[in-house]
Amino acid sequence: MNSRQRVMATLNHREPDMVPIDFGGNQSSIHIKAYKNLLNYLKIEDKNIRYSDFIQQIAYPCDELLQRFNVDIRWLRPPASLLPEDFTPEVEGKYRGVFDQFGVFWGDSAEKDVKDILFYDPCIHPLSDAKTVQQVREFDWPDGTDRAPLKGLREHARKLRETTNYAIAAPTIGCIYEYTTFLFGFDKALRYLRMNPELIVATMEELEKYWTNCVTTYLNEIKFGHEHYVDIIAVNGDLATQTGPIMNVDSIYSQLIKPIEHRFARKVHELAKVKINYHSCGSIPRFIPHFSEIGYDAVNPVQVAARDMEPCSLKERFGTIITFWGGLCDTQHTLPFGSREQVRKEVLHNVACFKPGGGYIASNIHNITAEVPPQNVEAMFEAARESRRY
Repeated sequence: MNSRQRVMATLNHREPDMVPIDFGGNQSSIHIKAYKNLLNYLKIEDKNIRYSDFIQQIAYPCDELLQRFNVDIRWLRPPASLLPEDFTPEVEGKYRGVFDQFGVFWGDSAEKDVKDILFYDPCIHPLSDAKTVQQVREFDWPDGTDRAPLKGLREHARKLRETTNYAIAAPTIGCIYEYTTFLFGFDKALRYLRMNPELIVATMEELEKYWTNCVTTYLNEIKFGHEHYVDIIAVNGDLATQTGPIMNVDSIYSQLIKPIEHRFARKVHELAKVKINYHSCGSIPRFIPHFSEIGYDAVNPVQVAARDMEPCSLKERFGTIITFWGGLCDTQHTLPFGSREQVRKEVLHNVACFKPGGGYIASNIHNITAEVPPQNVEAMFEAARESRRY
């Protein structure tokens, strides 16, 4: 099998020749500091180091590194979105950071040296003072039909599809409930979800319109004849902490959030023959049956250190209804602080749990953080390669 065949087989719950490997997505990449250390350790030169996401401070991995780790997926990012290594964030009041398309400011203290900022948090919330549905409707929502941010994407897509056999994945084009927490602030969004739900529902409906326009515009940009040159669309929506859901699953999630996210997922599947990779950190077993019903094909990052997220148990309970994407090695404990042998043992165990019957794409659990030693990153991917054959 080639890489694309391997990825699509496992997403269809068929055993491929080998477990597919991912590295480089919005939640499966590497902090730029760890990236530089890794390149130096492996003696790989990247003459054009760029951010694939400045807010998370994650690097756009060079192809030599992806080939070294036998990565089967390439992430189809608009070239214009890749910021240079020397990009300088702006100062807004007491914060240093960047505005996104919604007017959320992602920042840290302006008193910090930029080199000491490891990532940027949402700190200015443009809907924090909104009290009515009318105010939500009248907010200056961005234009999802704007093609300008996609400059160069069509040529990049053509080159990937016509000259390689990799599976092609689109970075996040959809974030509905979770984005309300950025627009209102996390605490306020949760409070409104329970006490003033019409505000959150109205906001999710506006976000649904925006993301529907975005994904339509993106897919039209990379359509060649009757085929779209992409296989997977990533959608975000953190719904849980490390101990469990952040809201009542049976009432609030099922009644308020699920119908809107389900409608969006249906639209994505109607627009193109693609799979949806849904991202939610934390303890998510109670959500997984809902994810399957919504039409999500895979769930990422499979945070195995969270409550009730033991790999063999997850596979036994849900392996026939969802593909697990991630789950290689505990990114909070083993990967940064364990030995190479501890990393290897954990990877071998997790892959053995997840891989039977297909339905597993191996990758790091969320982004590799700045302090992770390069030898442990190497050990993780070496163990994945060692254990991937069926």
